[in-house]
Amino acid sequence: MTLVTVLILAAVLGCIALLALAPAAPARRNPEPARPAAPEVPRLKTVPGQRSIHHRAG
Repeated sequence: MTLVTVLILAAVLGCIALLALAPAAPARRNPEPARPAAPEVPRLKTVPGQRSIHHRAG
């Protein structure tokens, strides 16, 4: 076998090994504690200075 073939086989086998071991790995928990919810800021319904556009059917 050539060197390229050996490297390709090693890469494929490595990927298969990682996929086989992945479900066994424990899930990482979020290291940061949960933050309290931020108070909701009232939003403007329109942009200041915006003029409404009236379309006429015609």
